[in-house]
Amino acid sequence: MERPIETVKLLVSGINAEVYTYYLRGEKKEIEAIMFDSAQFEQDEAGVPKLKKVDASYRTRMEDKAVLLAVKSFTDSSGKNLEIKTEILDGLPAEDFEQLQKSLPGSKSKKK
Repeated sequence: MERPIETVKLLVSGINAEVYTYYLRGEKKEIEAIMFDSAQFEQDEAGVPKLKKVDASYRTRMEDKAVLLAVKSFTDSSGKNLEIKTEILDGLPAEDFEQLQKSLPGSKSKKK
């Protein structure tokens, strides 16, 4: 089954992004797993688990994964298809990345 998409034109770079309107359950699990995998626990004397350490970079990894899973395609201003990968996201102007995040499924700014 093909999911519906919306096209978002990124204002600074001129890139067009086709973005799915919803995530699949498995995709949401992939995004959430990043947070859970970033935490390390240890047990106290009573065997109760306690948070030992959190890799704080989980937030940016979750943001990237959310975008990479939601974007069906990127097309530059000349019509050339761009590979959907983290390096493309890192090369976007900050304003474009923020605009793209606001277009993701479940984004508060999309709700009317």
